[in-house]
Amino acid sequence: MLKIYPIILICSLLLETWLSSGASVFLPKDLAGSLLKRQKRYNTGMFEEMMKDNLERECYEERCDLEEAREVFEDQEQTMKFWITYMDGDQCQSSPCQNGGKCEDGMNTYICWCPARFSGKNCELEMAKQCNVNNGGCMHYCIVDKIYGAVCDCAEGYRLALDGRTCEPTGQYPCGRLGASIAETLNSRSLISDTTESTPADSPDVNGTSTSQPTLKNITSFFPTQPTIANNEHRIVGGNEATPGEIPWQVVFIEKVNKIAFCGGSLLSEEWVITAAHCVEGKVGSFFIRVGEHDVSKNEGRESDHGIVEYHIHPRYNSRRSLYNHDIALLKLKGPVKFSDYALPICLGSKDFIENLLRSAENSLVSGWGRLRYGGIESKTLRKVELPYVDRTECKGSSTYTISRFMFCAGYSTVRKDSCQGDSGGPHATRNQNTWFLTGIVSWGEECANDGKYGIYTRISRYMYWISNVTGIRTGRMSNTDQQS
Repeated sequence: MLKIYPIILICSLLLETWLSSGASVFLPKDLAGSLLKRQKRYNTGMFEEMMKDNLERECYEERCDLEEAREVFEDQEQTMKFWITYMDGDQCQSSPCQNGGKCEDGMNTYICWCPARFSGKNCELEMAKQCNVNNGGCMHYCIVDKIYGAVCDCAEGYRLALDGRTCEPTGQYPCGRLGASIAETLNSRSLISDTTESTPADSPDVNGTSTSQPTLKNITSFFPTQPTIANNEHRIVGGNEATPGEIPWQVVFIEKVNKIAFCGGSLLSEEWVITAAHCVEGKVGSFFIRVGEHDVSKNEGRESDHGIVEYHIHPRYNSRRSLYNHDIALLKLKGPVKFSDYALPICLGSKDFIENLLRSAENSLVSGWGRLRYGGIESKTLRKVELPYVDRTECKGSSTYTISRFMFCAGYSTVRKDSCQGDSGGPHATRNQNTWFLTGIVSWGEECANDGKYGIYTRISRYMYWISNVTGIRTGRMSNTDQQS
């Protein structure tokens, strides 16, 4: 016991002396670091090159290069998968892929592998909301936006409703929309359904007249390099009489001297008409345009006649090379048309919208005062016929004449329904919900409703930029390709 006290006394004296000298109870940083130095688990014990490659030793305890990582995995795919994350971090850590998409890390980027119903950078776009599926749910135009997916737009004279899809008229007579009383009459009669019925190929002509055709040597060709389309530019067979006001955008061209109707056209606005170029060439100043017509043999009190102040034939139209290629023209009326249930414009659309509508529609409507059969009498009243779009391969194979990419076929190969002489320049119209859009112009054909032959129409989707540029009519948002005709 006595031995312990001296020891305690000595320790106390030493401690007091050490503290009084200013010494710290903490070790210097470098000395402390040496005492607490981490012991490596892999790079000890033997030469590194004698050991098996190890990921922790090669790349976590030290900074490794790509070759060292490759030696560890001995597999290129696994090496690159590790290396991408090792170099710039895991880009998939924030889970950017939506709707069940699988994220794949990349160098400073990532890739989302999307489920079948989704697309987009982060699988954020539902395919049902894309324009190629049910027109994106839009009433009129559909435009694909990289961020928002399908975005709807409307034809001129309409505005987008609050639902972002429906188009509401901004005036009393919007384009492509029939008058309320006319639409009610048509609905009650279930009109425009009769032409869906097929007629046997060997059935007689609709008027009961002989179906025999004149021989080719008696047919006058308008231009030697083109099909034998009788009686110059004249060109409905197997159709029905239209109800007054059913096709209010239809106009008729009438010669000033003899008052004979010779071509048709479509009203685009209160001052613009669209037609076939071959109807206009060489006839400047020799005809006027009648709007609101139904029966050309009498005055019904709804018609109005208009002179023409501007003729715009498409700049690429050259009748000496081809009478029907780029067969399109725009005419500006001398005075504005007063719209009514019997006179209102048809709608235009963007290139993609019109092309998709043309191809997807079951039938389109063609109208005019043309001949009731090839070589027969012309109709006094406006007639109509519904015709299907024809696949391009079948279309080109049906004729020995050139059918360019600016044309398309419509009709039946065996059923006697077609446009005919006198219908040229008239509308090929297609309905999208309750709105009618211009999808083509009656151009040419080899006789009328001939077996194995189709009517040929100007492909209006190719000319939307030109039409908009000349008339000022908006045809939806256009891409660079829309500007190429």
